[in-house]
Amino acid sequence: MMKLFKVILQGYGRYGTSYVMAKDPTSAYKKVKDYLDDNDLGFPKDRELESIELIADSDEYGNIATKIYL
Repeated sequence: MMKLFKVILQGYGRYGTSYVMAKDPTSAYKKVKDYLDDNDLGFPKDRELESIELIADSDEYGNIATKIYL
C-alpha cells in the first residue's frame, strides 16, 4: 500500500519540504535524500531529516482518514 508523506528537511531552502509517495517513512526520506545527493542540491547539512508526516494512505482499512485513490 502506498502512502503520501510530507518530508521536512533541516534546510528550509528550496528543497526543505517535499511530498513523497512511498510505502513507509524510511523509504520516503530515502527517496528525497537520494535525489538531493545524486543531483548535488543544497548543502549536505540541509539534507538531514527534521520530520515526516503521514498525509494520506491508499489502504482502505488504514488508520488515517485521508485516502489516496490510485
